[in-house]
Amino acid sequence: MNARRVDIISIAVSLLTLAGMATGTVSAQSERVSIPAGSYHSLFPEVAGEKNRVEPFLMDAMPVDNASYQEFVTDRREWSKDQVSPLFTTSGYLKHWSGNKPADGEEKQPVRNISWYAASSYCEWAGGRLPDLDEWEYAAERLDIQSRESWDRFGSDVLGWLTSVDPNRMPDTGESGVVTIDGVHDMHKLILEWVNDFRPPLADGLSFDCGTAGRLQGEGSEYRYASVVRTITRMSFEPETTTGTLGFRCAYDVKNVGGGNSHD
Repeated sequence: MNARRVDIISIAVSLLTLAGMATGTVSAQSERVSIPAGSYHSLFPEVAGEKNRVEPFLMDAMPVDNASYQEFVTDRREWSKDQVSPLFTTSGYLKHWSGNKPADGEEKQPVRNISWYAASSYCEWAGGRLPDLDEWEYAAERLDIQSRESWDRFGSDVLGWLTSVDPNRMPDTGESGVVTIDGVHDMHKLILEWVNDFRPPLADGLSFDCGTAGRLQGEGSEYRYASVVRTITRMSFEPETTTGTLGFRCAYDVKNVGGGNSHD
């Protein structure tokens, strides 16, 4: 899909969202936590050249779950399973649901089989937006891990999950056991998540192939490698892609939140 078509469809999604917000009432899960300003080492050092600065923002404490997404499609029928436009998603959209609602017992599981367009529209409906790649990665790194050895062990654990995640055995949100120092749950070891700029520009001479991971790995830590695998997996998607291991959470703009720093 070319960039012009993505831009045109994105505008259409925004207009649909604004039209729905005029009469809709947002009551979906709304627990948000503050992420302080700081900086982190980008996964794309050839592009950034230095640590990336991230301004303060708010983020959902949990990934969006099926029950919250059901509120959205009830209010915004154009995103229901039986009415969604094929321009904005694939035939796999919400395929784990029973009709236009989640299966019994799956209400608190993270919603998945969601396209970038659908995730973006939900976040606008909820008063936010999808987080940028830098925001997501920065927030995900803010863990209470002190040593390089501990980061490597954690990175190996995350990498193992990335290669063995089972979409047919999905835990509820909050059950990954991973919580950042800011109180954000499940950024690792539960589900992959959409970000706004899921296809960031690559540096000159850096191709999108199997050698990219090695080029981006840099210092070679296990955590960094797991981050690269996660990022390159997202880059392989189209904005209408849906998979059983891909969900999302929202971010929200905020001012005057205190500073902070992530690990190097």
